[in-house]
Amino acid sequence: MFKNYLKIALNSLRKNTLYTGITLFGISFTLMVLIFAVAVLENELGSNKPMTQSDKLLFLPSMTAHGYEREIETKYDSTWVEGMLKIDTIITTKVNRANKTNESNAGLSYTVFNRKIKTMTTPKRASVYFPRVPINVYPANAKLELIANLVDAEFWNILDFKFLEGKSFSEITVANRVREVVIKQEAAQAYFGKQESYVGREFVWGTKGTFKVVGVIDKTASSNEAVIADLFFPITFANENELDYDYGHLGSCHVILLAANSGDLDKISAELDKVERTLQPVNNLDDFFFNEKSVKDMYAWSFIGTQRERFGNKLLMYIFIGLGFFMLIPLINLINLNSTRVLERSGEIGVRKAFGAQTKDVLVQFLFENLILTLIGGIIGIFLSQILLGVFNTNKWLGETNLSMNLKVALIGFTIMVIFSFLSGIIPAYRISRIAIANALKTSSL
Repeated sequence: MFKNYLKIALNSLRKNTLYTGITLFGISFTLMVLIFAVAVLENELGSNKPMTQSDKLLFLPSMTAHGYEREIETKYDSTWVEGMLKIDTIITTKVNRANKTNESNAGLSYTVFNRKIKTMTTPKRASVYFPRVPINVYPANAKLELIANLVDAEFWNILDFKFLEGKSFSEITVANRVREVVIKQEAAQAYFGKQESYVGREFVWGTKGTFKVVGVIDKTASSNEAVIADLFFPITFANENELDYDYGHLGSCHVILLAANSGDLDKISAELDKVERTLQPVNNLDDFFFNEKSVKDMYAWSFIGTQRERFGNKLLMYIFIGLGFFMLIPLINLINLNSTRVLERSGEIGVRKAFGAQTKDVLVQFLFENLILTLIGGIIGIFLSQILLGVFNTNKWLGETNLSMNLKVALIGFTIMVIFSFLSGIIPAYRISRIAIANALKTSSL
C-alpha cells in the first residue's frame, strides 16, 4: 500500500510541475526562515556552552539609584545655664519620597559586590566582571582591535567555556595579580598568527604589561556580554579608580549569580530585595535597586526594555506571534493551491471510489502526497538555511553571534513543517474524499 501511495504521489507531482514548483518554493522558503529564527533563539538563549546552566543564571548588569527632595527643618531649644539663657539650634533633614529629584543608572561598585553580593547565602556562586574593555594592539605593526572582560576566578566555575588547550586562571592568580590571560582561538590567530599551540605565549597589553596565555577557548554562539569578549584578564588588573570607585554604591561592575536550581531564582531575587534595604543613603541618593535580568532579559535588553524592566518573555511572545503570522500567509496559499489541485483530480477520485476505494484511502493518499512534497521542500529548506546561516556568520551581520544549525534546531524546524503540511492538506483532502462517485465522474466541481 505504501509503495502504491508513493508511486501515485510522485506521478502527481511530475504532472503538475507548476504547482509543485510554487509549493516547493513556499515550503522551502518558509522552513529556511523558521530554521534561521530557531537557530538565533537556540544559539542565544539555549543551554549551550558556555552557558549550559542558562536557566539558573541571574545577571545584575546595573543598579538604579533614586534621590528625593529634602526638607530642612530648623528648631530652637532654649535653656537657662547658670542664670544665662542658652539657645541651641537643631537642624534636621527629612527625605520626601513623594518627590523624586534624581535618578542614576550604572553598574555596581566593586565594594558593593564584595560586601553585599558576595556574602549572600541563596546563590550557589557569585561572580563579578568588567565587560567590554576595548584593547588596541599592534602585532606586525598592524592595528588589531579586541574586546576584553576582566573577571574573577569564580567566573570560570559559572560559565563552562570549551577549552581547546590550557585552563583558566585561579583565585590565587586573581588575588596576587599574576599576569595571565585566557584568549579565544580566533583572537589568538589574529595576534600570534596560526600556531599549533598558543599556551605559554606572551600577549602585550599596552602599559599593563606582558601576560602569559594559560588557556585558549573556542568561539561562543551567544552575544551575551559576559562571554562575547576576545580576552579574559584577572579583574584585579582593572584601573584603580574602577576598583575603588563607589559613587552612591554605583560603579562599573556587572555580576552573575548562579542558583542551585532554576526554582531558586525567586529566592535570590527576594534576598536581593533585602540587600537593597541595607544600602545606606550616600551622595544625595537614597534608595537603590538591583536591575535583575535573566539570559532572555539580557538578550531582549538589546532591542526593547529599560534598566528596570525585564522584557525577555515579552520579546519571545512578540517573536512567536510574528512567526505565527509569517506562517499563516503561506499556509492559506497552500490550502488554496491544494484545493485547486484536488479539484482537477475529482474525476480520478471518482474512478478510484467506483472501484472500491474507501474515503479514508483517498484522505490518506492526499495527505501522503502533501507529506512527500513537504519532505522534499524541507530538504531544500535545510540546504538553503545552511547557506543563509553561513552568510550571516561570514559577514557578521549579527555581530559576534555565531549561528549554527544543530540536530535540535533541524528537528524543531522540520516538526513545524510537518504540522504545516498536515494543516495545509487536511481541509482539501477531506473535501475531495467526501465527494459522491456520481458527481466526481460527471464534473470537476466539488
